[in-house]
Amino acid sequence: MSRPEIARLLAAVREVLLEALAVGGTSFDALYINVNGESGYFDRSLAVYGREDEPCPRCGTPVRRDPFMNRSAFSCPRCQPRPRRGRW
Repeated sequence: MSRPEIARLLAAVREVLLEALAVGGTSFDALYINVNGESGYFDRSLAVYGREDEPCPRCGTPVRRDPFMNRSAFSCPRCQPRPRRGRW
């Protein structure tokens, strides 16, 4: 990645993290609550999480699920294609 690409990526990550913190984070069950016993609300803004095979809200392509280590990642294969293999 070029320096400008890295800078844009870091800015986007910072923006998403600040947005998530502002609404209390992402709470999928009762184990993830704040000190006042409240759940976070960032999960309401997740576009494709948990929506395997449903249409992507942006392009309509079915959402894919990638399981790994008892977790899952959800993404749109059209809007978020996997990177091509580099020479690392």
